[in-house]
Amino acid sequence: MANFDLSKYIPVHARIAEFYEKYPDGRIVTEIIRLNEDSGFVCIKAGAYRNRDDAEPSSTGHAFEVRGQGYVNTTSFIENGETSAVGRALANLGFKIDNGIASREEMQKVERMTEAPKPTGNNGRNGHNGRLVTQSVS
Repeated sequence: MANFDLSKYIPVHARIAEFYEKYPDGRIVTEIIRLNEDSGFVCIKAGAYRNRDDAEPSSTGHAFEVRGQGYVNTTSFIENGETSAVGRALANLGFKIDNGIASREEMQKVERMTEAPKPTGNNGRNGHNGRLVTQSVS
């Protein structure tokens, strides 16, 4: 079990709401930097622009997601990556960073990965019709 308090982490939607409150003419743009559908990973970049006409973002954030890490990422790993990238771009701009840059959604992912089933010694299988794959995320 993870030893952190999820209530201390800010959801991305709170950062988005604060951004548009402070910069009503701002915009947030996301871009898939790399997608490998065969291996199932995506890297997404988000840019936060204080003004609609700014040529360069005021801040950026990147996120890496892997398909199938947890129930939601089986079908929505791209959407989750986009949310994380937006949260990081807004955190890098200074929105809601009292407890760090990681968003509540990112810490929920860490919690799910921490609580993942452990191998049972059954040739790498966890008893759930598949191989258990663990991955370190930094």
